[in-house]
Amino acid sequence: TAVWIYNMTVESNEFDKIRHSLASLTDDRRLQAIFIAYAFRSFLEGASGFGTPVAITAALLVGLGFNPLYAAGICLVGNSAPAAFGAIGVPVIVSADVAGIDVNKLSGVVGEHLAILSFLLPLWICSIMCGFKHALEVWPALLVSGASFAVTMYLTAYFNGPALPDIVAGLVCLVAMIALLKVWKPKTIWRFPGEVA
Repeated sequence: TAVWIYNMTVESNEFDKIRHSLASLTDDRRLQAIFIAYAFRSFLEGASGFGTPVAITAALLVGLGFNPLYAAGICLVGNSAPAAFGAIGVPVIVSADVAGIDVNKLSGVVGEHLAILSFLLPLWICSIMCGFKHALEVWPALLVSGASFAVTMYLTAYFNGPALPDIVAGLVCLVAMIALLKVWKPKTIWRFPGEVA
C-alpha cells in the first residue's frame, strides 16, 4: 500500500509538494533527517512495514539532495527501534501468538524497552551524519523529537496494544517538531561538506 501511495503521489506531482513542504520547514540537513528518516519513516513503518518505509524515505532524502548512501544508512538506523510495531504491529502480534503470551502485555513490555532506544535515535542519526559535536548544536530538536516519540510510543503500546504505536508516535513527533520550529531555529545551518546554500 505504501509503495502504491508513493507511486500515486509521484505520478500526480504531489510528491514534489510533499518534498517542498518538508524542505521549507528547515534548510538544516540534520533536522530534515529527523523529520524524514525518524518521524515520517516511523509513520510509514507502522502503516506498511516490510522495508517499504526505508525505500520511500531514502528516496525522499535523495530528492532533497542527500547522498544516496547517507540517505539509505540513516533511514536504516532510524528503522531499528520502531520495526517491532511495523505493519500494524504484526511482529508483536505474531510473537505473542507463538509464545502464548497476552498480546497487550507483550506490547507494553516491548514499548518499554523500545522507548529508551527511540529516545536516543535522533542523536544517533545526527551523529552519523555530522558527528557528535554538530549533533548537539540541535539539542532542542533532538530532545523534542526523541521525547515526544518515545513517550507516545510507550503510552500507545501499553494502553492500546501493538497496532498503533508507530503511527501515533510518528505523527506526534512530526507535530512536535513543527511546533518547535515555529519558536526555535538552529544558530547555524548544517549542510554536507561542499554543498552550496
